Amino acid sequence: MRKPLIAFYILTSLIFFSSCVSQKKVVLLQNNPEVKEQANADELLKTFELKQPVYTLKPGDVLSLKVQSTTPTEYNFLSTGAATFGATDPILDGYTLDTEGNILLPAIGKVNLNGLSMPEARIRVTEALKPFLSDPTVNLRLLTFRYTVIGEVVRQGQFTTYQDNINLMEAIASAGGLSPYSNRGNIKLIRYENGQAKLYAFSLLDNQTIAQTNFFLQPNDMIVVDPLPAKNVRENVLTNVGFGLSILTSLSLLLARFL
Repeated sequence: MRKPLIAFYILTSLIFFSSCVSQKKVVLLQNNPEVKEQANADELLKTFELKQPVYTLKPGDVLSLKVQSTTPTEYNFLSTGAATFGATDPILDGYTLDTEGNILLPAIGKVNLNGLSMPEARIRVTEALKPFLSDPTVNLRLLTFRYTVIGEVVRQGQFTTYQDNINLMEAIASAGGLSPYSNRGNIKLIRYENGQAKLYAFSLLDNQTIAQTNFFLQPNDMIVVDPLPAKNVRENVLTNVGFGLSILTSLSLLLARFL
């Protein structure tokens, strides 16, 4: 009857010792870490040519607009900006590009921004304002850059960024980072383009991922982080094995007591 007990103790010991990590490999910025194979901060490991796509505006995009000018405030019809960042939703106060890619500005009318990058759009709006305001300085922000992160991350959900050049790792970081059981070698990206859903896969174990074009996100992208097989083993197999061993141990103790 002791064999189930012995097996239980052996399994428990293996799990315990395999999970132990030296403090020297955990504590940050130690005075004298004495850990082998440490990195050298002044050594350049590799250089990558980034394939960062330039986002161009399209119908349906929403922009915040704030304009500063030497024109007196009472005559600057855009001095307070179109978006308020606070209790209200800035998207509700933003300028939406219509089906032709135009925004409608007070006193000016339509300004077409379709197909322009954000820097080009700032220049276009600035030129449109010059006949009406003195030395206008335009601040434009894209309000509709949303993306979704689901799966093995700390905090799943939909996120909004005010930058138009966010990459895959930054997006995962905004979701709290990867969980201990995330499959870093197979992270999926779903992208919606022209009525199609396109599926891509990345490996964060390979540093060449940084140089891929799709490393940078597009609005409405969805990142899916799958779990490692070890999660199923941990949550199901080991749980069932432990439960079975506990039953055997209880039965062994009962039998030993009455026999």
